[in-house]
Amino acid sequence: MTIYRKFLLLGVYCLIAIPLFSQNVFLELNLNNQTAHGIRGGFRSPAPRSHLEILRTIERAGRDNNIRGIILNISAFDSSRENMWELRSALEQFKSGGKKIYAFISNADMGLYTLASIADKIIMDEQGSLRLFGYAFGRGYVQHSLEKLGIGVRELRYNQYKSAMETFTRDSFSQADLRQFGEYLDDIFNYTRNTLKQARSWSDEEFETIINHEFLFSAQGALGRGLVDRLGRRDAIIEAIKELENKEAKRFVVFGDPASSIMKTSTAYRPPRTGGFFGRPPAIAIVYASGQTDMVRGMAARSLAQTIRELAGRRRVKAIVLRIDSPGGSAEAADYLAEAVRYAQQKKPVVVSMGRQAASGGYWAAVHANHITATPYTLTGSIGVIGSWFFDQGMNNRLGITHDVIQRGASADLFTGFILPRRDLRPEEEARFQSYILDIYRVFISRVAEGRGMSIEDVEAAAQGRVFSGQRALEAGLVDSIGGLWDAISIARNLAGIPEGKRVIYSKYPRLNFMDRLLRRFPAIAAFFGLQAAGNHGAAAFFTDFFFSEPLLADIRYRIERNGQAMPILPLGIQKPR
Repeated sequence: MTIYRKFLLLGVYCLIAIPLFSQNVFLELNLNNQTAHGIRGGFRSPAPRSHLEILRTIERAGRDNNIRGIILNISAFDSSRENMWELRSALEQFKSGGKKIYAFISNADMGLYTLASIADKIIMDEQGSLRLFGYAFGRGYVQHSLEKLGIGVRELRYNQYKSAMETFTRDSFSQADLRQFGEYLDDIFNYTRNTLKQARSWSDEEFETIINHEFLFSAQGALGRGLVDRLGRRDAIIEAIKELENKEAKRFVVFGDPASSIMKTSTAYRPPRTGGFFGRPPAIAIVYASGQTDMVRGMAARSLAQTIRELAGRRRVKAIVLRIDSPGGSAEAADYLAEAVRYAQQKKPVVVSMGRQAASGGYWAAVHANHITATPYTLTGSIGVIGSWFFDQGMNNRLGITHDVIQRGASADLFTGFILPRRDLRPEEEARFQSYILDIYRVFISRVAEGRGMSIEDVEAAAQGRVFSGQRALEAGLVDSIGGLWDAISIARNLAGIPEGKRVIYSKYPRLNFMDRLLRRFPAIAAFFGLQAAGNHGAAAFFTDFFFSEPLLADIRYRIERNGQAMPILPLGIQKPR
């Protein structure tokens, strides 16, 4: 037999044998935060997996005949409630193919336990704990602090629910906030209740008892209450698989950091390639718009809008998915992005996926998309505009600072002063600001009506700055469906006419520059720069953390910079409910 025939036979044998040896593999989806694993090899540690990568891996594993089940390792995982809902939805789709899921938890709260509840079996570390407290909003108020500092604040508010300035003008929730955020809290709490009741077969009485009376469990207590199915680590997972599958699991692969693998495997999961090997596959661009709607900071609307316009002109890009996570900010920046979306969707489908929040200016940016998805937990809506006026109300006197001015024009001195404007608005001046802010509000309303195909009256009924959960936004016509990032991608594929099963390239934007890529790949370098920064500003950081948190100071600076300007923005402190 020639050497060529031997190689040919060996190749045929491999093609036949590899699938046989690859059957009944269990995929460990290790989602634990890799920053907690330390830095190995001096400088380099595994790059963290993106949310999109995780969703794609779950989808591929569902179509992979070699993968029998997933071991969901979330013992040290932390993410937003919206991201966890998207992961749970992807895992639910995975299970629909008849495959099993085993979740491993350690110290879990309500959100993490809800994610774990998708599993057929939940295994808990014997030293772990479970905290099922429910959900609460907390909002801080600094009205009296500002008064003591001699800082005056006027709320330029003309929309009923637009409460972004209440942090600075009140010392407790207003009736408008109690209503709108109470309804939002009811929505997400009830959604979680229904999810857990269905997943763990609880009655209403059991749920109420667990949440309102028991709420804190040791591992033994959680097992005794039926909240988890087994205690232990690797061996307990293997026993759970054997109990459910009637056979012993022997082969494991891992997605994520192998060093923290609960199954002690270093074999990386490589999903099968789909859609053929030849030809250039079409691309879907995933564009992330995160942070305040600001021209330069936050989502950097000027450059991001240009990126969207450029993607609209690329033939290979068949659709654009815009992932928005923004509390709003500048009306100009929001409109820049909205105009770019309108331009792009005339050339190819644009689908918006709303993350944790896409409200106020963040919602404005989305209105011209072909389709908008939101999770049940997404904070959205807040169609409204507000302004503020910070001014000196004794601060300079306390500091021993005097200030004088000469002027031509009755209101020319409005923005004069040392640190802050020297005086409050006069009634006739506030009337002009009111007219200006309501003009911007009417522009916002018209943009929503045009983009969503609604009447001005219907938009107004859902406006006045009122926030919604994803479900209420759907009922109000502000979004098109309940779904996550992967749902938005699937909708974009369908709108673009890309056949099911065809290979697609997913390109993420904006692109990281060289330094950002370097710091992400080599965390030790990032840590070094962080230590250097802390050394230079340690005293200032200590003072601000002790008196005012950095987010609050940043918010105050942002609003003072835009004194008197109309801003479609959410209130500070409501942007991250726990």
